[in-house]
Amino acid sequence: MEAVRCSVDCWADFGELLSGRVVHTGTEVLLTTGTSDLLVFSGQEKRVKSILQFDSPVTSLAVSDKNRLYALCQSHGLYCTSFPQECSSQSVSAQKCDSSVSTISRDSIVIEDGKMQAFILVEGILVTVSLQESFWSFDLYKVPNCSTGATVYRKHASVHVSQNTVGARIGSAPVLASVYPSKDSSFKGRTCQGHYLLEPLLFRLLFGVDAALVHSPVILCGLPDGRLFFFPLLLPSWGEQKPRIRMLHSLEQPVTFMGTSVIGEQGPQCLVIVGQMGRILLIRASQTSSDGKAADCGFIEQTVRGPVVCACVNGEHLFYSTSTTLLALPLSKTAASSAFSSLTAAEGERESIRQEKPALLSQSAVCLSVSRVIALAEPSVTPTGHVQLLLLSHSGRLLQVTLPQESDKDSVSRLTSSKVGQTVKDLLAGIGNVWERATSVKLQLQLKNNVLKRLNQVINICSLFLTYQKSSQEGKDCKPPISCHGVAKWSTLLQKEALVLTCTLENLSAYVLDQGWTLCIEVQSPYSLTAEGTSKTYSFALKKLDCGQKMEVNLPLESRGEEFVPVKIQCFLVYSLQSLLHKEECRNFSASEIPVSHFLEDKSCISLTLNTLTLDWLDCLRIGQPASHSEIPKQNSVWEATCIFLRSRRIHTEEQPMPKADHHVVAIRISFDLLKTVLGFRACSSAVLCVSVLNWLLFGMFETGGQKFVESAVVCAHGPDRQPVRLLTKEVILSDVNAEGPLSVVEVQVQSSSMAAVFGLHHAVLRRVQGLLKDAPVKCANPGQLKGQRLCEAVRHAESLYKDLQDSQSSAAFGGVMKTRTSESLFDLYLQLRENPLVIL
Repeated sequence: MEAVRCSVDCWADFGELLSGRVVHTGTEVLLTTGTSDLLVFSGQEKRVKSILQFDSPVTSLAVSDKNRLYALCQSHGLYCTSFPQECSSQSVSAQKCDSSVSTISRDSIVIEDGKMQAFILVEGILVTVSLQESFWSFDLYKVPNCSTGATVYRKHASVHVSQNTVGARIGSAPVLASVYPSKDSSFKGRTCQGHYLLEPLLFRLLFGVDAALVHSPVILCGLPDGRLFFFPLLLPSWGEQKPRIRMLHSLEQPVTFMGTSVIGEQGPQCLVIVGQMGRILLIRASQTSSDGKAADCGFIEQTVRGPVVCACVNGEHLFYSTSTTLLALPLSKTAASSAFSSLTAAEGERESIRQEKPALLSQSAVCLSVSRVIALAEPSVTPTGHVQLLLLSHSGRLLQVTLPQESDKDSVSRLTSSKVGQTVKDLLAGIGNVWERATSVKLQLQLKNNVLKRLNQVINICSLFLTYQKSSQEGKDCKPPISCHGVAKWSTLLQKEALVLTCTLENLSAYVLDQGWTLCIEVQSPYSLTAEGTSKTYSFALKKLDCGQKMEVNLPLESRGEEFVPVKIQCFLVYSLQSLLHKEECRNFSASEIPVSHFLEDKSCISLTLNTLTLDWLDCLRIGQPASHSEIPKQNSVWEATCIFLRSRRIHTEEQPMPKADHHVVAIRISFDLLKTVLGFRACSSAVLCVSVLNWLLFGMFETGGQKFVESAVVCAHGPDRQPVRLLTKEVILSDVNAEGPLSVVEVQVQSSSMAAVFGLHHAVLRRVQGLLKDAPVKCANPGQLKGQRLCEAVRHAESLYKDLQDSQSSAAFGGVMKTRTSESLFDLYLQLRENPLVIL
């Protein structure tokens, strides 16, 4: 690839940009930088004269011949405002005034359409393109005459084209252009971007005789799917019926640029269309008849290395920018290197010549040694014949590049001493551009490697969990790579005792848990009396947890002062996929690439289940010194506690006095043989076994959390409701159970004046015994022959209580009001259920 030395002049530096547009109007330059600000830059003063602030990012703009500025804003529509007035030369020389800032209000919206994606102003007609649900809509509006006071833009016609998602690319917008016959005098003096001339013969062959006869401009549109459509604008019937829209060609890739080129000395004889992926379409007239006149037109398709970010045409050269450098392609050599195919104009069939050799045209292109260009203005020619390009780079610099003439290339060896300085300056500018490109590529590679490294570490951790789950299902004894354990503690906060859960996250894997990982602890209380607050989730972000390290977190176990144990605690390890790309790294990706975070939603994450724990009343006891029954203060009676519970369920009760008891006692009986066999207490006395059973109930499921094991068969403590409770174990000899003789059992008693404490502790003891029977296989000898009379009495007693319970429920269900007689019956049933408990053998 050939390279030339260009003269580069930096006008301004706006910082890093992701997108932008440049429009050159006379001595002023209009700039958009991907934000809601539109900058008016003075080419003579080399400064920003004024800033127009819109409500949303500006995506397209145009200036009318009546000094009106049109700006298309994302999700809002089309604005129209007066062009900022220039400061007089006297005021400028007297004071270098700062840039004026103007806020454009919503009142300046002339066409409010959030789906509008492109527009063009031609001959007092505004043509807009918007994407509806399943079709593209081309709408034509008549620009009102401001001198008459009219301000309403009325729609005169509308044309629809079905949407084709094949080949379309995310973020691409339609490209509009207007094409005039080159002999049309109305086009003289136009320098607006998007308006081009074409020789009359090629104009007629492409767009029809009607448009050529009335000298009507033709609107040419390239859609994101690569299809090219056109329709004449000023046919006599356009106001009465819809303009006829026809398809010209399909580029099969999003269109970046459309324009005309001068090949030879007969004026603009070639229509040029450039695609985002590097495909170039050239359409020109082909002389095939004997008299030398052009009889048809040919289509040439060539390919260059993409992606093509922006492009423009001047004379015989196509200037285009890839994601790395700015290139100049001579179109005369391109057209000469390919043969034209012919078509019959009457039949309307065109055969394209498509050469899939990217290296062919890339070798013909000339490198201009300017990197990372994201926007190009229409080229201009100086009085000396030099071509000047005004461009905006990804680094935010506004550059004016002056290209050397053909004669300059031949006289490089005869440079005078006065031009040596400029040559050195150009060389240094080229070196700086190459260094900037190399730095950008190196930074992007480093960022992508960091993302892949984080993703690989996350996948390895997930693989460890899958291996552990598979081993657990096969019955193998193995430790989890990452585990979470919990212990309940009492602590004093602001002179108030509170129950706190301390969870310890332990990393036993070979990987580090760094930023992006979050420990989530969900606390569920299915037995809460209120519907609110039954489930809460606490999140703790991890900074860095190395191999073998632990992290402790604390969370409260009370809500609004009410106790809600037992609770189920589930621990999760969550990784947010948004953490793969840090915020500072997102801004460093090039504008030609779509960031990875564009495809990741806020809720995209990976969740790993660690442990599931259950916390009950035995785990939440605050153990004190043993005490007698007289030290247990009297609290609410059974009747009062029952009334409180029923009122919480919105069941009305009549206030009737009930006899009050000092304290309540429930008991559970477990056989000696079962405890000795399953818990491993074979060679121990009855007193030692009672103490061991009490320690197993208190500290067998959770860690002790620094508490000492009890040494007595009686324990006094306080429950989660801060009410005193008493636990004791003792040996009881039963003579009416076993036919072979007396049966020794351990009786676990729960004593408290608080009904809530009795309920909770009774349930916790039964859950411990159920887990003991479920997890450990029964290895003890079969129990002896039980007395049938005892079993029959127990069954009859249970059936009687069940019948009484059904009768009480039937009488209480009518009207939702519970009578005193029914309340007494339920209370008696409750007491009978806890009398003479069955023995767990």
